[in-house]
Amino acid sequence: MKVSVLMSVHNGERHIREAVLSLLDQTFREFEFLIVDDRSSDTTPQILEDIAAQDARIRVLTNSTNIGLTKSLNLALRQTHSNYVARMDADDIALPSRLAKQVAFLDAHPDIDIVGTAYEWIDENDQVIGRPFVITDPDEIHRALPCTNPLLHSSVLMRRSALDRVRGYDESYRRAQDYDLWLRLSRHSRFANLPEVLMQKRMAKGMISFKNERAQLRCAVRSRLAALKRGDYPVWNALYILKPFIASLLPLPLVRWARVHIFDQKIYSHHSLR
Repeated sequence: MKVSVLMSVHNGERHIREAVLSLLDQTFREFEFLIVDDRSSDTTPQILEDIAAQDARIRVLTNSTNIGLTKSLNLALRQTHSNYVARMDADDIALPSRLAKQVAFLDAHPDIDIVGTAYEWIDENDQVIGRPFVITDPDEIHRALPCTNPLLHSSVLMRRSALDRVRGYDESYRRAQDYDLWLRLSRHSRFANLPEVLMQKRMAKGMISFKNERAQLRCAVRSRLAALKRGDYPVWNALYILKPFIASLLPLPLVRWARVHIFDQKIYSHHSLR
């Protein structure tokens, strides 16, 4: 297989079928789909069993205990041998040409190791509620990394060789594991984002980013501090540690408002896209 797609899910019965089917409906067909059931207690295992029985590309790995996203992704990664590794979350939607366009891009750009895509925010009912601004230029992404996460984790396609160089995800990070990975990869790898919207990211209060925002922010501080200690960025970049540190001390409603109106900067309403 040319591509391995990694997903981990815990109690995702509401959206898991839609998310998986959006991957199976890709115009690019040469991929395997590894889904880790992280000890779900709802109907997720039955849904996965039903879908896997209909498509041989799916492999379901079942954890005996709940180990979290980071360890589950490494578990799946160790089961793959593809040249490219893609990510997908259990409540997002991949548009049909996502993998085809990302594979074509990496095939044509050997100097790029990780490519994400532009994306839309959707609500619980699949309605588009916004579109974040996405940096596409590799040099601009590299400059932005110390102060923000410029790639949507569930949108990326990565070279397996790049992941192997840094030994995959750091399992000491239960949150912000993607941001830590980008910072560690940035010493030797280049990143890009496709400007076309090829993913839909669900923005709902049950998401990890809402339920564990303080932990996310603290892990972002830790990731940036680790990058500075490694010498990956100039010392003055320590200023960028202040934003997530201050945010971790603020009331969560204010943090959520700031994420949309300040931290993510250019987020266009659905009405402005018509």
